[in-house]
Amino acid sequence: CQEGDLLVLTKPLGVGILNTAFKGGLLDEPTTKLLTTSMATLNKYGKEAICKVGGANACTDVTGFGFLGHASEMANGSKKTIEIFSKDIPLLPNAVEFAKMGIIPSGAYENAHYLRNDVIADASVPQHMMDILADPQTSGGLLIAVDPEDADAMEAALKDAVPSAQRIGKVLPYDGGKRIILK
Repeated sequence: CQEGDLLVLTKPLGVGILNTAFKGGLLDEPTTKLLTTSMATLNKYGKEAICKVGGANACTDVTGFGFLGHASEMANGSKKTIEIFSKDIPLLPNAVEFAKMGIIPSGAYENAHYLRNDVIADASVPQHMMDILADPQTSGGLLIAVDPEDADAMEAALKDAVPSAQRIGKVLPYDGGKRIILK
């Protein structure tokens, strides 16, 4: 990542939570269909959009370490801090409701514990959102750091390929504190 890069996430979060709800027989048919569609959507479409536009300085897929784990790896590898605007994170339907009910896979707790020294959250970020951000994803999306000059073109190309793509944060210089700042 480069200082000033904007961050784009291509797929909504909540896959692990919804899979846990599915295993418990709690998902309705429409939500199950959205969940499976999300997992079946290949990242190759996002990758093709990235290559078409250019301007990506870093990219990672969001999988078993959850969004926070992969964002932390991106920040650490670049020696930067990543600021995330949690209200802008795309979420699968019902992920918030199930997270509030405590329908959380154990891997989310393991991810959160592992990252406890890397993440600082604003008091306005609710616990259920922290759980969703640590939720392990199966076939999650791409987290892309893109040069601000290319961000509009990148987001437009991604929206054509993966409609849920959304800007969710930015890259800051590292000041010796936490690697991930949640607002």
